Amino acid sequence: MSEPQVSLDGLDSFLQTLVAEENASPHTLKAYRTDLTQFAGFMNAWLSGCETDYRGRAPRPRAATSPSEEGAAGSTAGEHGERQAEIVLVDPAEIHSGSVRGWVARMHAAGLSPVTMGRKLAAVRSFCTHLCRTGVLDGNPARPIRNPKTPQTLPRFLMESEVEKLLDAPDGSPEGIRDRAVLEVLYATGLRASELTGIEVDDIDLDGRTLRVLGKGRRERIVPFGVHAQRALQEYLPVRKRWIEAQPSEPAFFVTPRGKALTTAGLRRLLARGLEHASIAKQVTPHSLRHSFATHLLNAGADLRAIQELLGHASLGTTQRYTHLSTAQMKAVYDRAHPRARRADTE
Repeated sequence: MSEPQVSLDGLDSFLQTLVAEENASPHTLKAYRTDLTQFAGFMNAWLSGCETDYRGRAPRPRAATSPSEEGAAGSTAGEHGERQAEIVLVDPAEIHSGSVRGWVARMHAAGLSPVTMGRKLAAVRSFCTHLCRTGVLDGNPARPIRNPKTPQTLPRFLMESEVEKLLDAPDGSPEGIRDRAVLEVLYATGLRASELTGIEVDDIDLDGRTLRVLGKGRRERIVPFGVHAQRALQEYLPVRKRWIEAQPSEPAFFVTPRGKALTTAGLRRLLARGLEHASIAKQVTPHSLRHSFATHLLNAGADLRAIQELLGHASLGTTQRYTHLSTAQMKAVYDRAHPRARRADTE
C-alpha cells in the first residue's frame, strides 16, 4: 500500500482565499501548496513523536530479505493491485511555535538556503494568519520565528557596452529577427521572464510605444518602450504572421517557428544563444537584463519611485537595492579619480 498523503486541514480553503483576495497566480499557489504540504508532513511526524526531515520523510526501512518478509510486504496491495493512498489531515490547531522552530531546524539540517527557508516560513505565517482570521488559532505561532539572515548580494547586470553587443548579436534570419525583438523589449522594459512570455497581441500599442503587463499578484501596469524596441517589434510582425499560419488563434505575441507561445525555457535558450554570439562570458539570465534596465536608469538619474513603477515592485524597499549597486559604482569611480582617494605610490 502507498504511503499516506499528508495535508493540512483547511489548506484548500486557504488557497482559494489567496485567489479571491490577493489574485494569487498559479505559480504562487503551487509554491504555497508545496511548502505547506511539506510542513504538514513534518507536523504529522512531530505529533507522532517520529524523527523525520523537514518534509516528514523518515529514513527508508531496510529492504525485505526473507521470503516471509517479502510476502508480508506484498500482501498489503491485495489481489487487485496497489490500493489508493490514504489521506491524512493534520489539525492546524496543533501548530505552535515549538513545532515551527523544529521545522526550521530540519531545514537548516538539510542545507536549504536562507532564501528558500524564508519563503517556506512566509507560507506558514500566511496560513497561520488565515487560521487566526477564521478562529482556528488565537495567535500566529509562526510570527515570532525570524527568517534566517540572507547574504546581501548585488544584482548581476550587464554594462551598457555589453548590452549593445548582445542586442546586435542576432542575425537577419526569421529567428534572429524574433530574438532581437525579444531582447530589445526585455532591456527596454525591464520585464520579468514570465511577463514577457505572457504578452499577448492586444497588449502592445506599437504607435504609442507602450505595453500592458500583468505582473505579480495579477497587478496590471503600463510600461513604455523606446524607438529601438518599436522598430524591432515592427520587423518581427511579418515573421510572427508566417509562423502562426498553422496556429491562427494563438494569442501570445512572441512565438516559436511552430506557432506556439515562447516559453520561459525557450527565452533562456534564446538569451544563451545571443550571449554566445556576442562573446559575453558572464552568467546572465533574463532577470539580469531586468537588473541592467533598472541600474542603467538609476545611474542616468531616474527617480527611484519611477523605477519602482516600471518594474512593478510592490515595495520601494525591493527597488532600493539598486541604490546600493549605484553607490558601489560611484565609490569605485571616486577611488579611481579623486587625487586624495588614490593610494600614494610612495610613503
